[in-house]
Amino acid sequence: MTGEQAMRELIGSWLAEEEVSEPSGVGPGAGEGGGALAVPPATGAEVAEAARRLALREFDGLPGEAPPELSALAEALVIDEHPSAAYWTTAERADAVRWVALLVHRFGEDGVQELVAELSR
Repeated sequence: MTGEQAMRELIGSWLAEEEVSEPSGVGPGAGEGGGALAVPPATGAEVAEAARRLALREFDGLPGEAPPELSALAEALVIDEHPSAAYWTTAERADAVRWVALLVHRFGEDGVQELVAELSR
């Protein structure tokens, strides 16, 4: 088992333990496994752009890459939970993962909360 697979299993077990009171009711497939983030439908490009904008604020220089384990975390806890993620292209998904991982690297959970707020506007 790779490190990424182990991380996905661990995150999956955490999510399975959480009690979900009711579906978010947003996005395609909501209530049918369409994602747990309470945000409206969006393209992967829109999500990536919002994450990029937030990740690069107050930043001087060129951004680096987030550690690989943060990419797996961003994908499992943010990207996979977006209600529109099933409709994104592979390139959109990869770009969104990259920027959400960098956002998490720079700002932690606060960055994710800011992203959710931005996507909810």
